[in-house]
Amino acid sequence: MDNEIGPRDHLIAVARRMVDEGDPGTVTLRAIARVAGVSHSAPLRHFSGRAALLSAVATLGFGDLASRGERVLGALPAHSDAFERLRAAASAYVGFALEQPGMFALMFRHDLVDPHEPELAGASLEVFDTLAALVAACQAEGWNPAAGTRQVAGALWASLHGLAQLWVWNALPTATGARSSDEVLEVLLGLLGLPGSRGRR
Repeated sequence: MDNEIGPRDHLIAVARRMVDEGDPGTVTLRAIARVAGVSHSAPLRHFSGRAALLSAVATLGFGDLASRGERVLGALPAHSDAFERLRAAASAYVGFALEQPGMFALMFRHDLVDPHEPELAGASLEVFDTLAALVAACQAEGWNPAAGTRQVAGALWASLHGLAQLWVWNALPTATGARSSDEVLEVLLGLLGLPGSRGRR
């Protein structure tokens, strides 16, 4: 057992490792139990089913994403403006997806998790609220000031998510010849009109 942690946390830790190692769609309760070294019925003593267990794993993923964003923003110079902060957060989001593709996939697989599970829903909303706050700061500096903040944040999120997913699938590198996801990200932010980005018209 993982450093003698409790059985529930042990199952979550095992499931997380399995998600990190491959396709989250193949992670079943039976497989988790086998790798965890417990009976096939043991996970059901702690979770109502696979969705509940994988929701707990996805919640950790959103926590990791939030922590990554905090670290990246905290490392910026104190004089960084709102646009630099949003650009850094966008890069952190894409970077998380590239470094943890299995977890990134699970976090948004509503066929595998329960998006209404309170802890998962709260962790997801916290990440989006942080993005919305960064967008609001940019709007205060003149970027799309008339649009609804959460709608702008949603559009940006959708764009970042698509970029990240297509890069993970190796579709963007093949189609564009870009050497890094940051090359495409800068063009994307420019097309969205973020000041200081390459590709801004």
